[in-house]
Amino acid sequence: MRERRTGLLALVLWTGLLILLTLFLHFVYAIWPWPDAPRGAGPLREAVVTERARVEELAAASSIGMISAVIEWTYRVGFEWTGMDYLMRSAMEKTPQDGTDEIGRRVASGAWAFLEPLYWSVQLIGLRLGVLFASLPLFLVAAIGGAADGAAAWYLRRVGVGRESGFIYHRAKLALWTALFALWAVYLLPPVALDPLAIIPPFVALCGLTVRIAVSWFKKYI
Repeated sequence: MRERRTGLLALVLWTGLLILLTLFLHFVYAIWPWPDAPRGAGPLREAVVTERARVEELAAASSIGMISAVIEWTYRVGFEWTGMDYLMRSAMEKTPQDGTDEIGRRVASGAWAFLEPLYWSVQLIGLRLGVLFASLPLFLVAAIGGAADGAAAWYLRRVGVGRESGFIYHRAKLALWTALFALWAVYLLPPVALDPLAIIPPFVALCGLTVRIAVSWFKKYI
């Protein structure tokens, strides 16, 4: 039988697929001929500007530095390492070149309408990944609080001869990973500006709750 990947490895693999899906969704959103709506890179650029302004209102200076670093690395991986940064620079070059450089410049210029939405999509993804990384301490605090309360409930269940339920424990663990992945999906996929304050806190609370349930229903005798 094929072994099913679970836990952190599965979360990493699914997150990679989610980022590719996000790029595709943002690209379709930019080029699709929606009626009575601006198309192209404009909506994505506006989403980046609006959301970054909101993030800078909410985050501390140290968090802004971390978020900027994540944006830079996301751009480096998504654009520089793939060669799309070179294509964009070639497309912006107005002076005719010689030989193959001129061919490359013309190809890049023709693909500008496709490159620019991808550029702003990568910027938006980098911004949101930075916000998620900056929010990790909130999830850690929620998990510690949930684990402490769950440990107290586990101890009372042990000394009080409470009932055992591996079903609840395993479902709580599954719910934790599902909630973390759902957070990435809900926050990364939309191609419009979002308010992190409306997205992240409910998932922080859900993280603490699932950890609390999992710990409280851990097996009584280790």
